[in-house]
Amino acid sequence: MEKTSNKTRLVKFILPILSGSILPIAMLSAKCQTKEYLDDLTITKHSFKNYNPEFNVKEKADLKAYWKNEEMYVDVDEFLSTLEGFIDNSKFTTKIDLNKKEKSYILKGSTLGNEGESETQPDALVINWEKNTISVPNTWFFYSIIKPQQLTDGNQFLKSEYEQKIDATGDVVFDLGKYNMDILFKENKVLVPFSVFNTLFVTQNYNNIYFNGKTFTNLEAGIDSYSSFGTPKEAKLRIQKDATIAKKKPTKRQREINFHHLSFVMDYFYGLKRYKKFDSFEKYIGEDYKKKFLSTNPEEFHQAYIDVFHKKLNELHTRIDSLSYYNGYTEESLRNSKLAKDSKKYYGDYYNEFFKTQGELQDNFKKTFKKDLDKLELDDHIRFVGDDTAILSTFGFADATKDQIADKNNTWRYDTYFLMKNLMEKIKAKKEIKNIILDLSLNGGGSVQAMIRTLGFLTNNKVVNREYDVLNKIGSKTLSQVDVFGDNKFTKHNYDKYKWTALVGINTFSAANQATSIIKEMGIAKIIGQKSGGGMSAVIPATLLDGTTITMSSPNNATYGEKYDDIEGGIEPYVKLDYKDFYDNEKVKQAALEAHKIKQK
Repeated sequence: MEKTSNKTRLVKFILPILSGSILPIAMLSAKCQTKEYLDDLTITKHSFKNYNPEFNVKEKADLKAYWKNEEMYVDVDEFLSTLEGFIDNSKFTTKIDLNKKEKSYILKGSTLGNEGESETQPDALVINWEKNTISVPNTWFFYSIIKPQQLTDGNQFLKSEYEQKIDATGDVVFDLGKYNMDILFKENKVLVPFSVFNTLFVTQNYNNIYFNGKTFTNLEAGIDSYSSFGTPKEAKLRIQKDATIAKKKPTKRQREINFHHLSFVMDYFYGLKRYKKFDSFEKYIGEDYKKKFLSTNPEEFHQAYIDVFHKKLNELHTRIDSLSYYNGYTEESLRNSKLAKDSKKYYGDYYNEFFKTQGELQDNFKKTFKKDLDKLELDDHIRFVGDDTAILSTFGFADATKDQIADKNNTWRYDTYFLMKNLMEKIKAKKEIKNIILDLSLNGGGSVQAMIRTLGFLTNNKVVNREYDVLNKIGSKTLSQVDVFGDNKFTKHNYDKYKWTALVGINTFSAANQATSIIKEMGIAKIIGQKSGGGMSAVIPATLLDGTTITMSSPNNATYGEKYDDIEGGIEPYVKLDYKDFYDNEKVKQAALEAHKIKQK
């Protein structure tokens, strides 16, 4: 049961209304050291620095890179040790079997079986350098060895229990040979491609390590990806401006290695393959785009990234956050500079429809209520319609850091739970209120835990959240009780006496789309407006060897009902309401009253 809870480390993508902040961090000057050699491998040494404040990871001056035929390998043990503070190396032990040509990383408390005893299935990662495979019972292994975050507690005010439906019949096997990648064993060192280590151990945990030819740098999420802390300017300078890779034209071999990794990432970790009905990324994009990705001309492969990830895939959880090192350093993000100039040129139809509607709704909100969305005070999140109806507006699902929670007067600005807690206090003071409309029309998603806490104000029942992991082939059902009073007593409230309604539309996206699905399944509110915007996957940002940062739909998908039905296409409302009427309080109220006359299907 415990395993599934670790999946909540992945957050749902929140489409921004407000821009992220930049954190100043001291910069480290580092140089590549003298080359060494190991058999047919060349060894270089580089500095490492962590820029994710959630984890305390020490700097290192001489992290080794092993080179063979232009491909970089890393010593798994050395990298795991370097990442102590992010990785908890005390969680596992290791065992080498030279006969099987494999090394196992075994979670403490599990066993590989002793001589004379029946062998049990371990919670272990096994690297086999003869078969060129890395296998795990499921990818929970990679989450289970991560240290707790220092600044944020996503599980506060929640008491959860978990159920699983396992469809898998064997281990998850990452076949590196299929992607022309090798695993090496030299002097008792297991060496894997850096790209694979990064993807498996770091990317899956919402971090990424960049290697720019000179230094290793770890970030939460990735360059200009949506993260809690933004991309520190010092880190961006270190990664992009100091990139020695970009000083030479990419070689044909480098482009091949990069494409192999891209295919590996998309085949194993793109979560909408089932929904979009394809198995192989290489086959899906076709020969023309493959040639463009393999091109040594940065302009050509940059355009291929944009065409495939923004137009061909045409879904908002998958996008290019930053182009390769060859694009150079720019202080402004890619999406706010080049891509913003001509969205029709750089994005697909769904993106353009989504943001056209979002812009119109934001303008309508400002015109109607004379308020800018980035300047709202607490009272601006609640509107009273007559004596008996209240409309509550949320614009995302956010978790506050521990420091933000300590700022009691402003915690509601950073955490949706505290926003709802404050708003419900205001509603309790008005005895005439009978109807509450939760306005999710401009809610682009965010933290799944924050979303579940929000729904706890609508019901005393345990909030039912269903997800399906398409990589592990595991369905999960989470039942969460919410402590709406914040006293750790989980006392029942009487907020379910109100008639609740949710106002949704295309911009009700990701975790907000997931909330709409839960509302429908549990029957805790009626739904009005337009069909919600989809985005059923949690997201993971991934960095490629050429420095390109991709955010994509992960294998962990929000679903509906006991059959784990897809919700990527959105949830239909009970009563339709034109977008032009979304902020006409009286029309919203009438649509809600009409919806409550309709029986739950």
